[in-house]
Amino acid sequence: MTNVPLPGLERLLVACGKYPVRAELRKPWAGAPVAGALVLGRPVDPMLAGFYSRLGGLHLYLKLFVEPCDEQVNGLLMVNEEESDWPEPFRSLLIFGREEALAYRYATVPALADAQGVQPVVMVDPYEYIHAVPIASNVDRFFDTYARYLEFIYETPDLRNDPDARPPFPRGVPELIAADRTLVGMLVEGRFDSLMSQPAVEDRETQAELRKWIEELQAASP
Repeated sequence: MTNVPLPGLERLLVACGKYPVRAELRKPWAGAPVAGALVLGRPVDPMLAGFYSRLGGLHLYLKLFVEPCDEQVNGLLMVNEEESDWPEPFRSLLIFGREEALAYRYATVPALADAQGVQPVVMVDPYEYIHAVPIASNVDRFFDTYARYLEFIYETPDLRNDPDARPPFPRGVPELIAADRTLVGMLVEGRFDSLMSQPAVEDRETQAELRKWIEELQAASP
């Protein structure tokens, strides 16, 4: 599935060219992971493999960082080794990106892969009490939502001209996340419960924040 269509990624690349976003694109690497290849026992999502068949990594400075893979470094392996001390079920996630300068990680959920191996995406917040926030039904939808986030920021004058006023991604833009109806459906069905409830999340305040996040997505869903 290395030729799987990735319109969300294409939209993100267009946004990076249209707006004043400092972006670095790495060249693809012939040895990049393929769909189903194992990284520390976790299968690589087909859309993530499709990404690496096109690019060896993506860096939007001070924001999104998708781990590089090339002849010198296997970013996927390195970042997952770095977080190998996470408790389960978070240790079984496959990290592929991060928010630069912060500890937030973007990861796919192999345990929730569909019949084609396509996995949803969560943002892992390891601060104080580790927990995961569902943000996309698949990797390309993640790229598409991030593209819409950039469009929202740079097409809104008050946000374009004032970085401090920009809402954080993803928590500050539930309406963009909720446009992913498949994701909202998975939430309603309880597919993410193992990542969002006891015993995975032991702190009551964190559980309350996660319930609020689900409520915000359901309220914003078309």
